[in-house]
Amino acid sequence: MAEVITLARPYAQALYSLAKETDTLDLWSEALGFLKSVANDATFQSTVNAPDIQVTDVEDLFLSICSDRVSKEVINFIQLFVRNGRLSVLDDVARQYESLKSEDEGVVSAVIQSAFDLDEAQVKAIADILSKKLDKKISPSVTTDPNLIGGVKVYVGDKVWDASVRGRLQHMAATL
Repeated sequence: MAEVITLARPYAQALYSLAKETDTLDLWSEALGFLKSVANDATFQSTVNAPDIQVTDVEDLFLSICSDRVSKEVINFIQLFVRNGRLSVLDDVARQYESLKSEDEGVVSAVIQSAFDLDEAQVKAIADILSKKLDKKISPSVTTDPNLIGGVKVYVGDKVWDASVRGRLQHMAATL
């Protein structure tokens, strides 16, 4: 896992620097999303993983699919990326790029686990509380975990706020 992150980091940082310099952060986000969807397509994967395919064939295929939908800079990135055999880390490059972008914009991701489905107002209320507490914008994502019994558990980076019934019961048991 660490190796993939190590391989992806320089590409993500270089792309982010270029996008910041040229004020094209959102365009690169869209381009990376599109490139990921192409690279993760089952047909594309089966073609790329064929035993007799050459790097130049992969590059030509990728460019034939993408060239009319992306900028010249993105085409240069594709060529460099494929020639260096880094297609397998594209998802991680995109993830790290988005992380750098969010960090720069003062946005943090929060995973909210709830025992039951939350409506928009409840998610917004939790995000507003976190936003005030952390003094950052919050990008929430919600998952449902019936094992919590009730309440919520919130993950922001390496911090966890446990306001679930299960968490409180475990805390009471440890205290007793």
